[in-house]
Amino acid sequence: MTMQQLLRFGGVGVLATVVHVLVALTASGAGVAPLAANFSGFGTALCFSYLGHARFTFGTVPRFGAEAGRFAVTALMGLCASSLTVWAVDMRLGLGMGAAMAAVALIVPAATYIGLRFWVFTGDAARGPTDGAGLAVAASVALAVTAFFWGRMINHDTAWYLLATRDWLAGAGLYTDLSEVNPPLNFYLTLPALGLADLFAISDTNGQYLALGLVIFASLAWSSAVLRDALALPVPRHILLVAGLGMAMVLPALNNIGQREQILVILAMPWAVGQLGAAGGRGAVARAALAAVGVCLKPHFLLLPLCITLWRVATTRSLRPVLSAENLTFVAIGAAYVGYVALIHPAYFTDIVPMAREVYGAYGAPMVLVVGVILLRGVILSSAALITSRSPEAMRLSAPFWALSAAGLGVYLAQGTGFGYHTIPFVAFGMVACFLAVITAVRLNVVAIALLVALALLSTEALRRGPYRNPDAIRIAEEARKIVDITSLIVLTTGVHAGPPAAIAAGADWASSYSSNWLVPGAINRLARTDCEAVPDVCARLRAIAARNRTDTLDDIEARAPELLVIDRRSGYFDRPGFDWISFMAGDPRWAGLFSAYDPWQNTERFWFYIRRRAVIHTGATASSSRGVPPQ
Repeated sequence: MTMQQLLRFGGVGVLATVVHVLVALTASGAGVAPLAANFSGFGTALCFSYLGHARFTFGTVPRFGAEAGRFAVTALMGLCASSLTVWAVDMRLGLGMGAAMAAVALIVPAATYIGLRFWVFTGDAARGPTDGAGLAVAASVALAVTAFFWGRMINHDTAWYLLATRDWLAGAGLYTDLSEVNPPLNFYLTLPALGLADLFAISDTNGQYLALGLVIFASLAWSSAVLRDALALPVPRHILLVAGLGMAMVLPALNNIGQREQILVILAMPWAVGQLGAAGGRGAVARAALAAVGVCLKPHFLLLPLCITLWRVATTRSLRPVLSAENLTFVAIGAAYVGYVALIHPAYFTDIVPMAREVYGAYGAPMVLVVGVILLRGVILSSAALITSRSPEAMRLSAPFWALSAAGLGVYLAQGTGFGYHTIPFVAFGMVACFLAVITAVRLNVVAIALLVALALLSTEALRRGPYRNPDAIRIAEEARKIVDITSLIVLTTGVHAGPPAAIAAGADWASSYSSNWLVPGAINRLARTDCEAVPDVCARLRAIAARNRTDTLDDIEARAPELLVIDRRSGYFDRPGFDWISFMAGDPRWAGLFSAYDPWQNTERFWFYIRRRAVIHTGATASSSRGVPPQ
């Protein structure tokens, strides 16, 4: 892009934004609701923007074919971005319509530029018709995913982000009032789900599924367009390969839909598919920018661009790929993100990260368990990679995805927790490698048949696990629903699975500023293993960390007065099983008074249930107990 084109783009964009803002503010001043006012401004500016950019900025003649279709998609994404910005700034944060439109004026032009420059007005008249087949497959996969998961329980981590992001929008401070070990992008990427939930008056869980479906559609549609340029497959094979990409996005995450590892795979897929072509090329920077958003979800995800870089260095026998435009995009976005977090959420680096370094190791697992979780999938995929290597052409095409699968394995091993959802990138990119080798094969040979068997085994294993199931959260929710007009509940536990999803299933608020008491096990374990006489400062830090978690929990109980208090009798991640939460909480003198407001109610093999004394039980609900009497 020349400087003149950049100035023309800016001029048209400024004028279109002025039109948008003036119309929206006028409509808002006339009493139109904020979202409707924004829509009217967007619609008025749309025609001006298209004609101005087509004729003046990019010097093309407006066409009603592929270019118009791509512009419509870009416009729709701009509408979503502007509407979600208005919802977050005005309707949720309460900063007013003026502040909302100022945010729109910053965000929407940048997003529009990326779409127009790298996708809509490419100057390639021979690009051909819109990728109808790819769009149809992308829409089918997205609709199927949304419909299948609609109304189902969502996984525990995503449930926590839905609840905590609601609290953040209500005024709670990230990493000050809300304690979370992962960086803030996880909260920011939850905003669209909540915006869709409010916009369409649906549950937050269904809002998450709808947002996920939209992201899958956009990623698959983009990946399909890149595939068409890179491989030029016959239409039937192209359709099968796009469907394979969709399967790889969904099946490995079937029982943990919406987890960060799945979001990474979805956002990185267009960039990953772009590796099938020559380095760089049209849209490479935009694809890398989208992938960089996914990589920023966790620092471990940096292994993906690193492995791709090493693969390109090895295949080209040159160090030039290290400084590719894509890598520079990753670096720029990553550095900007770190700077943003340091500026806007400084407590993450000054408070959360130091504590996590002290105690989060308790969530690690023995290597034998870590390997055991992934053993079957590892054997299948390593065998598939060896089989693929027998066909030079198949290996040439699938090599970047084998590199990404290896990176996914590294991500899983580096985290060292044995959590099944950490394997999603490893399996997903390995599946794509298999699909590529099979679908691009000239004939159905031994290699292709063997890879089909590998895909069948991986798919069967994912389907056997099925959608997310959480018996503990369901049981807690069942007890909570027996309380008339329950507003909130809290669970003293070290596992996220027992609390946030139970609160959502019960239709109650989660009364804790923590997803779980994640600071406690690491502090307790290290204290038990440390010679405090030799290193008193270390023990003082650990005691302070455990005391902080206790104090914050008591503050939450005092402030929110949850009707249901649940105590986990078998909390995990402690070196010594059977951790006594009541004794631990009694370390703060406030506990006795707060706990006295609760009566023992239910008892299961794992949980003690306590009900707030003034809470009312639905008629017909009776207390029951098994295996002992709850402690008084």
